Amino acid sequence: MKTITYQETLDKDSIAYIDVRTPKEFAESTIPDAINIPIFTNQEHSKIGTIYTQKSPAEARLLAVDLVSPKIPSFIRKIKRLTKEYKDVVVFCARGGMRSESIAVFCKLAGLKVYKLTGGYKSYRHFILDELENYKLQSRLVVLHGFTGVGKTELLYRLEAAGIPIIDLEGLANHRGSAFGSMGLGQPTNPKMFDSLLWEKLQELEDESIIAIEAESKRVGISVVPEFLLEAIANGIHILIQRSLSSRVKLIIDEYKGSYEEDYQSLIDQAVESISAIQKHIIKKTGKKNYERLINLCQDGELEKVVSFILENYYDPLYQYSQDKYDNFELEIQEDNLAKINQRIIDFINQSLN
Repeated sequence: MKTITYQETLDKDSIAYIDVRTPKEFAESTIPDAINIPIFTNQEHSKIGTIYTQKSPAEARLLAVDLVSPKIPSFIRKIKRLTKEYKDVVVFCARGGMRSESIAVFCKLAGLKVYKLTGGYKSYRHFILDELENYKLQSRLVVLHGFTGVGKTELLYRLEAAGIPIIDLEGLANHRGSAFGSMGLGQPTNPKMFDSLLWEKLQELEDESIIAIEAESKRVGISVVPEFLLEAIANGIHILIQRSLSSRVKLIIDEYKGSYEEDYQSLIDQAVESISAIQKHIIKKTGKKNYERLINLCQDGELEKVVSFILENYYDPLYQYSQDKYDNFELEIQEDNLAKINQRIIDFINQSLN
């Protein structure tokens, strides 16, 4: 049986990672783009663990053999298909133990060439943590600032379309970074997966001299931005974007409506839930009557009034506090047209930074 470290797999140009852990383990965290072919179901794995601790390891192994034996032909067929699609196939479990080893042995008996990942997912996770803890970012960051709704994320992707590398932290976290940040996006990215996706993005851009990024706090959704990146953002080249309140309200409503398509009632319900999450802040700043009025406006579908109120009374003061931390901005743009804002940023980068 051949073993391989994760670092060694990085030299492979056509590789499939097969995660043989349970669907629950896979959903919590895995190697990006890995394929889940679980040996045991969540329930089976739990039962084996219970017998292992309450009875004996020997009984647990016998149960494991009974459970996995009927599945072996199916495992082999699935893995065989992958060996035809990829030059190399790497099997891993939690720690590089019995689960991945048994599958690798069966594959060898069937004449299939696969690797077993040394140390399993645990060793991969340690690798990512060590990499991020000691990362030396060489690129200069162009940091976009502005109140909620100025279109920072859309501008990032316009810049990318113009050939400027970007890191979209909110995209990696699958969260817009606020109490309303998960609306229409489903579950936020698991923090461990966020680390992995960020590291892969950094590897992709490691030779770039300039990277555009949005100003972010330490937390984006449930994920945490590494210290080295927060420092690079603080020391970056800062651009302030200012747009009118009406244009920001329109952008926000269009974005959220797009996420919910025709399911308008779900949008209303989620908005009410998100407003409730910041209830104490709204009441503290504007009073209980305004909070109740806001909920009623939301339930009546008066989203323009709702968004305008929240921006003026909650988010804009928060962002103003963050912006005041910077003594000056290398570029300030006051414009409602996103295309014109985008071009101003591109011209600034071309003239000043390249």
